[in-house]
Amino acid sequence: MRQYIKSYPDFPVNGVDFKCTASLCASQEGFALANNFMYSNLLKYCPVDKIIGIDARGFIFASVLCHRTRAPLVLARKPGKLPGSIKSASYELEYGKNTLELQTDSIQPGDTCIVIDDLVATGGTVCAVLDMVKQLRATTVAVATIIDLPELGGSDLVRDRNIPFYAGVEY
Repeated sequence: MRQYIKSYPDFPVNGVDFKCTASLCASQEGFALANNFMYSNLLKYCPVDKIIGIDARGFIFASVLCHRTRAPLVLARKPGKLPGSIKSASYELEYGKNTLELQTDSIQPGDTCIVIDDLVATGGTVCAVLDMVKQLRATTVAVATIIDLPELGGSDLVRDRNIPFYAGVEY
């Protein structure tokens, strides 16, 4: 998959080497590799009650996995995008701060969930989702991303919670 992922130095701020999965998605071969990676690693956790895609690129990979496994898709969105009752969690990024939200009726107590994003860096984004899932009294059984930046520690934060973590490539 690595050959399909473009890097953009100093984006969105100086010092960040942004790894972009848009180029992977734009390649038939790269997109197939990414989705087959997700499916082959996560099928052992299925059936699950919900697959959660993280805004925005996590939606792409989570939706394909949902289609292949017939699991419902739950969207973890940026603030103000979801109607109804919501649960929110704020987190730190390597270059700022953000918040994610889940609709509270999209996950039921006792649900088992898989969380999908395109990349994990410091782990703030994925840990915010893991916290919301736990607050909704559900269980995350696995987390998967296309890219892991292990030096930034995010994947270790997931593993420290005893949640299996999968990444297609590491930088």
